[in-house]
Amino acid sequence: MTHRARIAFIAPRYGSSVVGGAETLCRLLAENLTAHGTPVDVLTTCAVDHFTWADAIPPGETREGGVRVRRFPVGARDPQAFAVRHAAIDRGMHLSYAEQSAWMADSVWAPGILAAIPEYDWVVAMPYLFGTSFWAAVAHPDRTVLIPCLHDESHARQRVVLDSLCSARGLMMNAPGEARLLDRLLQGHRGRDLRPRNAPAIVGGGFDEEPLPAPDAVLGFCARHDAEPGYLLYAGRRELAKGIGEMYDHYRLYREQVDQPRRLALMGSGDTQPPADIAPHVIDLGFVPEADRALAYAGASVLIQPSRLESFGMVVFEAWLAGTPVLVNQQSDVLREHCAESGGGLWFDDGPSFVEALALMHESPGMLDALADAGRDYTLTRFRWSAVRSRFTGALEEWAS
Repeated sequence: MTHRARIAFIAPRYGSSVVGGAETLCRLLAENLTAHGTPVDVLTTCAVDHFTWADAIPPGETREGGVRVRRFPVGARDPQAFAVRHAAIDRGMHLSYAEQSAWMADSVWAPGILAAIPEYDWVVAMPYLFGTSFWAAVAHPDRTVLIPCLHDESHARQRVVLDSLCSARGLMMNAPGEARLLDRLLQGHRGRDLRPRNAPAIVGGGFDEEPLPAPDAVLGFCARHDAEPGYLLYAGRRELAKGIGEMYDHYRLYREQVDQPRRLALMGSGDTQPPADIAPHVIDLGFVPEADRALAYAGASVLIQPSRLESFGMVVFEAWLAGTPVLVNQQSDVLREHCAESGGGLWFDDGPSFVEALALMHESPGMLDALADAGRDYTLTRFRWSAVRSRFTGALEEWAS
C-alpha cells in the first residue's frame, strides 16, 4: 500500500455493552489498531437486540473507545420469512440457490453501510452469517475482507455463503482449526471445488499482558455477588446454540456424583435459564462490566465453555489471563486445539467425561495453577496484540499487491 489505506470494519451490532464473540472481536481489533497508528472506522446498524434487529440507537457518528463509529438504520427485511428459511437450513433442508439468496436478503443489513463502502480502500466485515457481511462481499468484492468466524453448521454449507467467501478479496481466520474447517467446506462442494481468491491469513484476536487480579479485589467481587470463590463459571450468551442446555445436564450429573460440588456461576445474558432442580445452586452474575470481568474469571476455579460453535473462543483467553483454566467441548476443533497446544485446559464429550475432567482438575490447587499458567503463556505468545496487528496489516499489504 503506497498510502495510508482507509479501513472500515463492518459489524451488525457494535458497542461495549454488546455481548457476542464476533462483536467483541470487532471492537477490540478496531480499538487496538486505532490506538497503535492504524485508524479504522466502524460501520454498523442502529440495532442492539440480535433477535428483533429493531433500531435502538440513533443513526449518525460517534467516537467510542477512540474509534469513529457510523451507525445506519436497518434496511427493509421480512423477519418471519427469514426465520422460516433459517430454521429450514438448520434442519438440514436443501434450499434452491434462489431461496438461499432470499434468506440472505432478509438477514440484517443497512443500505447506508453499502453506500459508505466506496469511501474506503478496505472494509473488513464480520461474521459471515449476516447480511451486513454478505452484501458487502457481493456488492464490493475487491474492497471486502471477511473475518467469517466460521462454525461447523449447516448455514455455513450454503452455496451463497461459500460463493461470498470466495468472492471476497481476502479472508482472515481466527485459528488454524477454523482455516481447516474452511477447506472442508469448500472442497468438493456439490461436485465442484471452490477456492478463495487469496490464501487466507490467520490473524485472530489479541491480548496484552496484565497483572493477575489482586486477591483482595477478587474476594470483594465474590462477596458482592454472594459467591464463594472457586465456583464453576460460564461466560457468554445463554442460548441453546452455545451448548448451555447440555452444560446444565452435565452439571446435574456432576452434583450427583461429586462430594461437595461447587456452585455454577453464569456471566452474561440470555433466556435459557437453569432447570428448577439445579437453579438453587446457580449464581446469576448477569452482565458484568468490562472492568470487573477479570475478577469474575479469577473468582472461578474453572471456566466451562460448552459450545462447539466457536471460531476463536475469546472467553477462554480472558480466563487464562485472569489465572483460571478451562474445560471445553471437544466437538469444537478450535477450542480443543487451543487446550491441547497450550496445556491450559481439558475437554469433554459427554456427562461422564465432564465430571471426570472437573474431578481431575480439582485434584490439587497445583493442578489448577499449572493449567492456568500454561494457558496464559500460550495467549501471550500466540495472540499478543503486537503479533495480531502485524498479521492484520501484513495480510492487507499482501492482498493489495
